[in-house]
Amino acid sequence: MHALGCALVLALGFDHVSDDDFARVTIAQSFAHSPKLDPSGTSWLPFPFWALGSVMSLAGRSLAVARGVSIVLASLASTLPYVAMRTTGATRRAALLATAFAMLSPWSLWLGAATVPESFTASFTAAAAIALGCGKSDAGADDARRLACIGFAIALLCACLSRYEPWPVAAVLAIVLAIRAARARDVRPAVLAAIVAAGPLAWIAWNAHAHGDAFHFFARVARFKRALGEGSPSAASALLLYPRLFVMRRPDVVVALACAFVAGHVFVPLRADVRRRWSVALACAAAQIAFLAYGNAHDGAPAHHAERALLGVVFLTAAFAADVLDLAAARAIARARGAAFAAAGVVVLAWLATIASARGAVPGNSPAEDRAAQLQAGAALAKERVEHIDVTPCAYEHFALIAAYGAPERASVNPRAGAEITSSCPAVERR
Repeated sequence: MHALGCALVLALGFDHVSDDDFARVTIAQSFAHSPKLDPSGTSWLPFPFWALGSVMSLAGRSLAVARGVSIVLASLASTLPYVAMRTTGATRRAALLATAFAMLSPWSLWLGAATVPESFTASFTAAAAIALGCGKSDAGADDARRLACIGFAIALLCACLSRYEPWPVAAVLAIVLAIRAARARDVRPAVLAAIVAAGPLAWIAWNAHAHGDAFHFFARVARFKRALGEGSPSAASALLLYPRLFVMRRPDVVVALACAFVAGHVFVPLRADVRRRWSVALACAAAQIAFLAYGNAHDGAPAHHAERALLGVVFLTAAFAADVLDLAAARAIARARGAAFAAAGVVVLAWLATIASARGAVPGNSPAEDRAAQLQAGAALAKERVEHIDVTPCAYEHFALIAAYGAPERASVNPRAGAEITSSCPAVERR
């Protein structure tokens, strides 16, 4: 279902979120040609380049391969929150509803169709928070669940080596699992804690080794954002940006959350069970919001399309709302039929508003962001098997051309001209 949705948005004209999409493809192409531990050498985390570059080394370095791999990975990952919910005791209906509710939204599909890691990272993160936060990874769990929890911990490790938004989730889970290990005097939760904490700790150690600054990645992002003139205007607006974006971009989830909290106090008979299943996962979502707000106040949050960083929060909160509303549905209809159907109608209307609001806000769809000419030029150069090209970009549009060319090691990039981007950018000379 998610893959079909991604294919649909591509068919409707979506092409990319930003020039970063194509920049990431060129780094993966370089990794396929010449692997190294830190493929980008920047603040970008390495796992997406390891994964995509490894496939490219076998299947070819074309942009079509990159897009296909991205959609397949995002779509396979989208099943993990469903699996995680089922392992915690949620019904099949609730798990399916939660997955559909989280995934079938514009940003979920755009990021799944783009050559960026946000979609699979959000799925990995949400699944780990749900499964590991529940508490069934402790000594009383059966062998199959323990094995599944190791898989979810490894998924979160991969997420932490792909994006920074999962880091607060890893911190919360590592603390919770370490406490459980100490209380139960059982080493197994401690092993899970070590796995989920390994990604951030390893990246911090690598930055200390490679750049002489353990938090070089944060300083680099802040410098870049300030250079673009996107530094935070005030602490208050910076801190409130992500809560505001959450309400604006997913009003359906906000309404469903409000209904779930009411239902959880009035209709759901197993409130203690609901708390056991969701208290840690919701704490993880809150930690992500706080982490993003703090980073934004210090100019360390994403420099563009800030809402993409909220995908993991959306997945977690949508799953919680769907689970509680499923549990409460029968009793709510029996005791307050009119209110129950009114609440359902409001959620549906909010979801339709979410879809409608995105119609005129497709990323990468403005004339200034159109990269069709660059993609065509790069594909033509690849077809002609041009041995080497010298590229003089106007800004960052050259990444699309080089990604379509498919051989970044045979492209020399000159300093940016700083001119307005047109279809004739970048200037290309053949050798």
